[in-house]
Amino acid sequence: MHGRMMGWLGLAGLLAAAPALAFDEAGLRERLQARLANDRSGACVLAAVIEEASIVRAGFCARPDATPPGFDSAFEIGSVSKTMTAFLVADLIAQGRWSLDDPIARHLPAGTPSPRFAGEPERQILVRDLLTHGSGLPALPARLGAVSEAEPYARLGEADLLASLGEVKLTRPIGSRSEYSNFGMMLVSLAAARELGGDLEAALRARLFEPLGMKNAYIAKPPPAAEAVQGHLPTGAATPAWTVSPNLAGFGMVRASLDDMQRYAQAQLLLAETPLGQRMRLTQQPLAHGYGMNWVLARIKDRSVVLHEGATGGFSSLLALDPAARRAVVLLADTSLANLGGLGDLGLPLLIPDLPLGKPRQTRPAPPELRQALAGDYLVMGTPVRIWIEADGRLMWQDPGQGVLELLYDSRGDFYPAAGSATLRPLDDERPVRRFVWRQGGGLLEGQRLGSPSLLTASNPLWKDWAGEYQIAPRFSLRVFEREGRLMLQGTGQPAIAAEVSGPDRIEVKAVGALLEFQRNDKGEVAGATLRQGGQVLSGPKAGAGQP
Repeated sequence: MHGRMMGWLGLAGLLAAAPALAFDEAGLRERLQARLANDRSGACVLAAVIEEASIVRAGFCARPDATPPGFDSAFEIGSVSKTMTAFLVADLIAQGRWSLDDPIARHLPAGTPSPRFAGEPERQILVRDLLTHGSGLPALPARLGAVSEAEPYARLGEADLLASLGEVKLTRPIGSRSEYSNFGMMLVSLAAARELGGDLEAALRARLFEPLGMKNAYIAKPPPAAEAVQGHLPTGAATPAWTVSPNLAGFGMVRASLDDMQRYAQAQLLLAETPLGQRMRLTQQPLAHGYGMNWVLARIKDRSVVLHEGATGGFSSLLALDPAARRAVVLLADTSLANLGGLGDLGLPLLIPDLPLGKPRQTRPAPPELRQALAGDYLVMGTPVRIWIEADGRLMWQDPGQGVLELLYDSRGDFYPAAGSATLRPLDDERPVRRFVWRQGGGLLEGQRLGSPSLLTASNPLWKDWAGEYQIAPRFSLRVFEREGRLMLQGTGQPAIAAEVSGPDRIEVKAVGALLEFQRNDKGEVAGATLRQGGQVLSGPKAGAGQP
């Protein structure tokens, strides 16, 4: 599953408080239809909207010939599983057996190496660092041994995971910033399994699934009545289920039905006075970097929202809570939507109904001038890519790794391969296009036209020193530049937006509550920047600059 960090421009315009939910089953189905009808993903989506003890449920399929799965059918829920692993950790903390400040090495096999940052040799990776993705570990272990994108985790065993930990070289202080890491949560999963009898699935069943009546939830051992849903790529093609060594599965391999997930959501809202509910509430408390214990904590339309999305090779999910209003939304999809923006533009408007509902992604003819502007030769992470128009009018892509692909176009402004799961979006309004972002496998890669001059320049002396690119996360950077006399910021995969100078070496984008502060080195040159937004603090160097 590809955990998605909320885009740094994703909260623009969300200012007013949300009204109460007020729709029935027919109204919910209408909303699903409005978002999904003829969507090119073909996804079938089940939805539950919960307000205290009341539940409204419905399903809808973008594929006209498909019928939604039953509410008792088991979906892969991807990274929403992390919140269940966090519950096990909260249970261990409540019992006095663990602490958030325990080094994770204390709960792994004796002799397991614990990577340190060279500048802070005494600081170890703590449980809290892993639960808030601040450990500094990479997204995936080096010894993953992936067979293919369709089965990325099938060969990963416990020994491979621990050996990968011993090979990590940390590049920044532990806890200094958040970078989403499935690797880190695999370690928590294994450690919790060891503490709870050596069987993660049995621990989840005894402590969470059975107490809540989650009858069809499982990892590797399906209950007798559980019927597994078939997962799909956005092309509509069926894709294999993901598997992993069971004790590592707490990072994203739980299967559960809508029946199960609505019970889980209700428990998060309504069981505050019970020991089980108290442990759930503990997972929702703010820790660092905009996270609780794996939960993403966000402020949307003046509401404090607790949420997590998930995606595997063939499924997508979302669980969003408004604890103060005792509202929740659960979405389960039989299609991987990680490269298409996930389920947030459907789930959040169901939780907060005056948010705008997303529109379907429908195949459209690409504007001829845009197709022509995109054609050319690019570099993507050092790999040459060619885009051209065939004599019959088809737009084509060629690179050494994926061969030749036809690129189609959709109503959201993305190009995409006719076969496969990826999107391409131009990042500038220049003609010809100079930069684009390629989304695949939950990650982002950028392409730059060969021979293009730098766009990251500025002439205004107020901000000339700041122009450049700042790598504040492995797959996310911020660009600062001047356009038509205005100071602009652009995040990876995001449109450029105007910024204002708010102090010495500091600029703001007030519409989204973002503050960017620049750091200088001992020569007075701008060498890095720190982004502050929504409780998260992300820092990184300026490309080509010396150290601050």
